[in-house]
Amino acid sequence: MGLLDALKLSFPEALEEIKAMPIRWDRDRFAFWLRQDFPFVEALYRYQVGLLREAPQAHRAPLVQALLATVEELDWLLAQGADPGAEVHPVRREYIRLLEELEGLAYPYRLVFLYFLNRLFLEAWNAHVEGEGPWQELSEHWSAPEFQAVLYDLEVMAQGVAAELHPEVLARYLDRILEMEKKAWGLLL
Repeated sequence: MGLLDALKLSFPEALEEIKAMPIRWDRDRFAFWLRQDFPFVEALYRYQVGLLREAPQAHRAPLVQALLATVEELDWLLAQGADPGAEVHPVRREYIRLLEELEGLAYPYRLVFLYFLNRLFLEAWNAHVEGEGPWQELSEHWSAPEFQAVLYDLEVMAQGVAAELHPEVLARYLDRILEMEKKAWGLLL
C-alpha cells in the first residue's frame, strides 16, 4: 500500500467531501480563484525553497524539479492576470499561515506534507474539472507527464521518510491541510 493509500484510509470522508463539493465552473468565479491562488503558490514556493535547503543530496534533483513546476505555475498565474500586490482572501491567508507553521517542523514531515497537499489538490482537481474553459490549460499542466513525474518522485521520497513520522503529529497536520483544502475549494462555490 502506498503512502497516499494509507493517507486516504485515514481521511476518506474529508477527501470525499472535497470531491463532492458543488463547484461552480464559470469564468468569473474561476478567474477570482486563480487570482487568489497566486499568494498561496508564492508561499508554497518559499516553503519548497526551505525544504530544498535541508534536503539530503538524493532528494535535491527531484525537489528542484518540483520547485521549477511551482515557478512555472507562478508565471502562468501572472500571465492570467494575477496581481502579486492584490489583497489576499482570508482563506488564503489562513492556508499561508499553515504553510509557515509547517516550516517549523522537521524535514521528513515537510516533505510528506508537500507531497500530500500536491496529491490532494490533484485528486480534487481531477474530480471537479469538467469541459472546456479557462481551466483547460491548467488541467493540461497538471496532467502533463512532467508534473506526474514530479508527483511520483515526491511520493517515493515521502514513502522513504514515512517511518520517521509520529502518527499523531502526521494526523493532526494532515487534518488541518484537508480542512484548508476544503476552504480553498469553497472559494469556487
